[in-house]
Amino acid sequence: MATTYIVNNVLVSCLMFFVMIGSSNAKPADIKVICGKAKNPSFCTNYMKSNPKISGADIKTLATITLGSAQTSASIALTKIQSLATKETNPALKKGYTSCVEQYKNTISSLDEANTSLTSGDGPGLNIKVSAAMEGYTTCQDGLSNVKPDPSVVKDTGDFQNVCGIILVISNMM
Repeated sequence: MATTYIVNNVLVSCLMFFVMIGSSNAKPADIKVICGKAKNPSFCTNYMKSNPKISGADIKTLATITLGSAQTSASIALTKIQSLATKETNPALKKGYTSCVEQYKNTISSLDEANTSLTSGDGPGLNIKVSAAMEGYTTCQDGLSNVKPDPSVVKDTGDFQNVCGIILVISNMM
């Protein structure tokens, strides 16, 4: 009986040891370091402070939250651009918006692939797919550069690029 008690204590102690080791690997992400490396540090800091789920999150959780934000932003932008394209009467602007719709669809596809990379813990893959998503937004903006688009499209694109920039920094830390 005493032997069973000792064996059980050893097993419980080993289990607790491994749980503690696993927990130490999930340390909170260093927001100051991440934002210090971001393309727009003040945007990054404000973004991080604005989301209570981010406080204390580990690097993978932070990447998941931030990627989710980018996906939501891209979906909202696509809906907005589709609406603008449908209503636009200026042929040049309509053509620009229609091109943007295709670019945004590609962006959303790239972000879906980025999510697959994130889920598998593939930091370099995440980086590549998010970079591709950012390119879709850039191409859209280039297509609208010779016309006067709705100002909200320009602001939304800037915010999206900044959020993606944060993901790129995180992906390099994974």
